[in-house]
Amino acid sequence: MCHIRKLSLCPDEQQVSEYTGAVSALRYANAGGSRRIALLPDIYGVTPFYKGLASLLSDRGAVVYLVDPWHPFGELPEMTREAAWARRHHLRDRVFCDELEAFLGQEGIDTIVGFCIGGNFVLELVRRGYRGTCCALYPLPWGMANEDGLQPPFEYMDALEHEVTILMGEQDSLAGEENVHRLRETCARNPAMDLHLYEASGHGFLADVDSDQETLRSNARAALDLMLGRVFPTPAPEGVERPVADIERLRSEGVTT
Repeated sequence: MCHIRKLSLCPDEQQVSEYTGAVSALRYANAGGSRRIALLPDIYGVTPFYKGLASLLSDRGAVVYLVDPWHPFGELPEMTREAAWARRHHLRDRVFCDELEAFLGQEGIDTIVGFCIGGNFVLELVRRGYRGTCCALYPLPWGMANEDGLQPPFEYMDALEHEVTILMGEQDSLAGEENVHRLRETCARNPAMDLHLYEASGHGFLADVDSDQETLRSNARAALDLMLGRVFPTPAPEGVERPVADIERLRSEGVTT
């Protein structure tokens, strides 16, 4: 299962509006936002997890578009893997990436962060020529079956010249040992593929920020800090750019970040 529950360190959503353009999205506006970010969710779609993450990114100095690939197909009847996969197959991947490509240009998006299937969309957009900041968290580079399918990323990742930061758990059960090994070898051959593997962590491990297991929690916090460092590469105003540990501490003390 990917991401549903909001991380405890993420703020409540605010300054949110519906965006209807080439794609459907929720727009999180920061008046002084210096980054324009597209956030691509997993097959569960626009859950409290992604709303919280979009709010966190917006608070740190960005206008964030939380893209909803599943909007045309309605809400899930139940928050189960079976229901999510049934809805997923209504999406036409190639057509959706055409729409994403148009949206990126229309809105001047400089950063894309994608999770699971969203990570595959990030890799596809780079293959098509996107040149902004790119983060793919636990993508599925062996490909996903679809009536309008995309080329599996494993078939072209060796040739990508634009940097993509990839965050993956070594114990990702969706990938399996063979695909994790193949991903490691592929990225070792191509320095543009900036792979970070987290021992003992599985699929969707960013949720482990709230785990009571120290190793899993440490991996998730390190990955979140790394992702934030890629998304916000230049120093933010004093008091804004903080590591995850500081964000959590300040929230526990009732300080708004």
